[in-house]
Amino acid sequence: MRRGNIAYKEDYVVVECTDPAELSSILSGSESRVTVKPTTRSGIQFKCEYAAAELLGLALCRYRGSAVFEHESANEKYLIFLPRYGFAAIDVNGVKVLTSPTRGAIVACQQTKSLTLSGPMEHLVIVVDRATLSSRLMDMLEVPVSGGFDFFPEIDLTAGPGLLITQTAAALHSGLAASATLRNAPVARTSFTNGLVELLLESLPHRHTSKLNRPTSPMPRHVKRAVDFMRANLSKPLTIQEIALASGSGIRSLQEGFRRFKLTTPSSYLQYLRLDAVHQELLQAKPSQTVCDIALRWGFPHSGRFAADYRKRFGQAPSQTLRSSSFRIRPPG
Repeated sequence: MRRGNIAYKEDYVVVECTDPAELSSILSGSESRVTVKPTTRSGIQFKCEYAAAELLGLALCRYRGSAVFEHESANEKYLIFLPRYGFAAIDVNGVKVLTSPTRGAIVACQQTKSLTLSGPMEHLVIVVDRATLSSRLMDMLEVPVSGGFDFFPEIDLTAGPGLLITQTAAALHSGLAASATLRNAPVARTSFTNGLVELLLESLPHRHTSKLNRPTSPMPRHVKRAVDFMRANLSKPLTIQEIALASGSGIRSLQEGFRRFKLTTPSSYLQYLRLDAVHQELLQAKPSQTVCDIALRWGFPHSGRFAADYRKRFGQAPSQTLRSSSFRIRPPG
């Protein structure tokens, strides 16, 4: 059997392989294990062109032959399968999800047990962290969110959102190829990837869809005054009593207003604003600045707890954000 070939160019990787054991090793990672088992004597031929952007990864995979890809994963990524030709069956916690050129799928890595395919087949796969989706959703809603997404797994690729997702992902993958335009256009690349993540959140049904679709009503004055006071004093050690006093309301009334219009508590919303402030400063930090100094300035004295909250919100460690402040492309996760 021909051994695998791997060609690297920054965050664009091309992999070709016919050895099931080597392919299993290539597809496995520190938080996941993949075992490739051919189901016919002809074996398996595999080629993948993987491109990484700031928020997600895109893999164009081609297969010849029939095989089962058994999968165990502890990571919190989602996979969006967009077939171009061929068919596959995905085992999601014992339930089969079928894919074809007219039907895609979105599945959580932790729940995906196997992928069964009979080649030839080609599909484009979007790889995105749950933390990335959560962070973007919080930015869209301007409220904290928690928990998984529980996406409806099937995607109609013939029209509407499914077709638009397919076209957008294909254009982004093409633009991130070895010497393609988006690799040298960081602002456009960021806008493109943000747009694709928002398209996934707005068009694919999930547990938080009702929050995105809920009718908006004017925010009460006392809630708006509280938010304005928080923004003006983010670096100060505010108490709920001080916030309530500035809003012109009692503590109970303030908490009820935030519950109804921000879907959270005043304290949680204050932390949401402070984490955003840290994130923005890390992105624009000078070489002499450290994560610890910036976190302390915005009211986070406990580095371990801050790092965990930051990763949950933005999908990466604060030190990674600090290193990426010069618009370098980074692989997801």
